[in-house]
Amino acid sequence: MAPFSIAIVDPYDAGSMLAPAFAEHGVASVMVASTSSVPQEHRASFDPAAYCRLLFANDDLAAIIEALRDIEVRHVIPGSERGVNLADRLAGALGLPGNGTDLSPARRNKFLMIQRASDCGIRVPRQFRSDDVSAMREWIEADGLWPAIVKPCEAIGSEGVRLCASHAELTLAFHSILGRTNCLDVFNDTVLAQEYLRGNEYVIDTVSRDGVHRLAGLWAYRKPAAGFETVGRLASKDLLTAEGPLADQLFAFAVDVLNALEIRNGPAHCELIIDDKGPALVEIGARLHGGPPAHLMSREAIGDSQLDQMVRSIVAPKAFLEQAGQRYRLTRRAAMFFLRDRKLAGTIEGLPSARRIVWNAKEGEPLPPVAGLATLIHSDARVIEADIEITAGRLSCELLQTRDAVESIAPAWRGLLEQARSNRAFASPSWYLAALEVQPWLAPRVLASFRGETLAGVIPLVWDHRADVVCFATALSDYNDLIVARGDVAPARLLMSVARARFRNLELACVRADSDCAQAEARVATFGERKVVCPYAEISSGYEAWLSSRSITFRKNLKRAIRRASSHRIEVGRLDPSQHKSLDLASRFLQLHKDRFGERSLFVRDPVARAFVARALPELLRDGSAALFGFWANEQLAGVNVCMVGVDSLCYWNAGFLSSAGAFSPGALMIHAGLREACAMGLHEFDMMRGAEAYKMRWCGCVREIGRLL
Repeated sequence: MAPFSIAIVDPYDAGSMLAPAFAEHGVASVMVASTSSVPQEHRASFDPAAYCRLLFANDDLAAIIEALRDIEVRHVIPGSERGVNLADRLAGALGLPGNGTDLSPARRNKFLMIQRASDCGIRVPRQFRSDDVSAMREWIEADGLWPAIVKPCEAIGSEGVRLCASHAELTLAFHSILGRTNCLDVFNDTVLAQEYLRGNEYVIDTVSRDGVHRLAGLWAYRKPAAGFETVGRLASKDLLTAEGPLADQLFAFAVDVLNALEIRNGPAHCELIIDDKGPALVEIGARLHGGPPAHLMSREAIGDSQLDQMVRSIVAPKAFLEQAGQRYRLTRRAAMFFLRDRKLAGTIEGLPSARRIVWNAKEGEPLPPVAGLATLIHSDARVIEADIEITAGRLSCELLQTRDAVESIAPAWRGLLEQARSNRAFASPSWYLAALEVQPWLAPRVLASFRGETLAGVIPLVWDHRADVVCFATALSDYNDLIVARGDVAPARLLMSVARARFRNLELACVRADSDCAQAEARVATFGERKVVCPYAEISSGYEAWLSSRSITFRKNLKRAIRRASSHRIEVGRLDPSQHKSLDLASRFLQLHKDRFGERSLFVRDPVARAFVARALPELLRDGSAALFGFWANEQLAGVNVCMVGVDSLCYWNAGFLSSAGAFSPGALMIHAGLREACAMGLHEFDMMRGAEAYKMRWCGCVREIGRLL
């Protein structure tokens, strides 16, 4: 048998969670409705089985009071804004703990609420209530209050709230309120105007028992730019830490308001604005904050919620009072975001901080003002900030499926690449377009992210219709990646989320674990089984430090090769393409590669690879994303080493030389020239890229792996 029963008046919104929560403690709940039936907007979520009895309002309030007395109800609490006043009346009539009825009207009517708080010495906005728009206009002008807030006296949320900056806007807002019945079935016989305060807005959740108040949650509101219709809208709510000067200031202010409105028992949430003059009251609700998502998020982020504290204040009042001075500990960053764009469906769900996503309308249905709600929770605040930017719709994403569309963003792509961590050659539009040109079975599938009109990110994909996969453009790239400015996580995350949601056959090969592709998803990167080793030399301490790290045999052989080449007047160094305009360097490289490897040469065996080099290399040389190192013997270019430029590295890609020059170690000498150039440039790595061949390992002391990102 239950220890006692409670009555919940209008158990909607967050109040719908009360009966199940009390049931966990063996407490039965009675549902009391202030209306003759469950309001239409709450019927889908209302569960009558959660209650031992259902009582609906009628003209005979005494009958409801008698029924609650017969059931031996020990507490009456409001389950939503609708039930605040009736809960006060019932608790008072039954002689149960409550907040009394003297100030009940002020706990619902915003004009009376602000007036009462002001009388108690609490800072509030100036206000004026009237059923005459002319009188309201005169008040605004007399006090110089344009723009002014106009709203109903007893609505909830942002219903009817307008920011009026002109006579026309005031008239429109005023007449949209006066004489209407709001969503709580309250007739608007007057309209409220208030001073518009500019500042940061906060909400303080509390639970009270016998006049002792406990902090249950602190929230910061983010709002869109204030306009006529947007001033009351929320963009997001961030759960804040309960420690520190700001928390102390917010809670102290809320306690003053609770005492002024004589809220001694139950939950409340106080909304205030802090501007350059300090905190000022917006309003207070003598009920639970918001809907279920806020309390579910709070449970996950701090292990508790206002609703849980409310239940404990009734089922274990002694322990609640003993712990009233304790503050919660925020273990994760948490935010709740109000969605207004259905096009984000499928993208938001893939964000690393996404916990619960609720859409208020099915696809194809008209969208309500709030299209959905996203709960974002993560231990890293930077992850949340990036996900909020995506969720807020401040970034857009476009799919480019034609070459013309890709070429149209190529200049901005190149500019973005200068700010990125990606390899300058492999991630360049020149590399991508060359691959597209020589492989007619590829079709562009470039995802481009924008902040407003500015390109913020690119992931250069193609659809290979032969294999029916979406992938990077060519297997000749050692390091594939997306392109975003350094540290700009949000567009990288959006691109990866859209790519995974849009392309069921996505294959991201030759990706590094430290790439933006991998790190964008805020999880430990996982790769397919077939990974490839990439050796590299760490040269951040300079050439001499690197050389001393090599074996004695390696140093002797290198010194001998350098001395022998010098004695034969062989020159090795970086080529300046502008000084060799008469020489087709791409063709010369291909010839030398064939001479070095014969039929084993990739560019002999694969005409597509040969065509790609002929197409891509000249442009890479012109824009500086590729560097060539030449081996000159008898005034003839007898060897070419192609290196790709990284942000902090020079990357050895491929080389060829005349077989007749083999005795002079042209490969080793060109690698040495490239490494010395990288040291002179102050780079941190000389990268030998794919393949752990023995000759590479002699130059390198470090390795990394690349693979297919899962």
